Amino acid sequence: MPAGLAAGPRSARADQWDRFTSSQTYRMTYVAVPLIAAGLIVAGEDSHFHSLRDNFLPSFRHHYDDYLQYAPAIAMLGLKIGGIQGRSSWGRMLVSDAFSASLMAIAVNTLKHTVKVMRPDGSNRHSFPSGHSATAFMTATMLHKEYGMTRSPWYSIGAYTAATLTGLSRQMNNKHWLSDVLVGAGIGILSTEVGYYLADLIFKGRGITYARLPDRPFDPGYKPRFSGFTWDST
Repeated sequence: MPAGLAAGPRSARADQWDRFTSSQTYRMTYVAVPLIAAGLIVAGEDSHFHSLRDNFLPSFRHHYDDYLQYAPAIAMLGLKIGGIQGRSSWGRMLVSDAFSASLMAIAVNTLKHTVKVMRPDGSNRHSFPSGHSATAFMTATMLHKEYGMTRSPWYSIGAYTAATLTGLSRQMNNKHWLSDVLVGAGIGILSTEVGYYLADLIFKGRGITYARLPDRPFDPGYKPRFSGFTWDST
């Protein structure tokens, strides 16, 4: 078959994929919703995952996670105070973050006082979802949006590494089940996505101080080659 004929269907699939992944709903939910769904799915197996903690880290007691959850937000404010421009002006950023924090707090506290799941250590019935994880992934997504999507992906990598470590630490400290952490992470990310979306509706084009890094569209018809490397000069 001529090469030109084979390229057509592949290009059409790529266009369809680009339209789907460019939609606002997809961009807001493609990470958060699967995390929440995964947390609900694994809830029935929480005791099995928790037994790993009891077998390997039965005496783990460290409270750095109380502070680590805020590390991405501290980094974001430090960069802003240091004069490094991110996505938003001070006013737009603070409004976006206020929306995000309010939505996260409402969701987490409503679920904690409605579902009333006992913590692994038996201290109270406020286990589900993990507030520390929700806060950590909320602040990580804030840093991701302000600097990871505009300056360098390494800001996002550092932010989500800190958030992931916070979630793992909550389990190692015997304060949360795996399902608590996964759902908390999803709530934190989704709250920030919605918070920034609401601020975008209010501010529209005002207060954007640094352009977003260019996207590289994914072609689902691409067939990778492992026999060598391709040099991209762009």
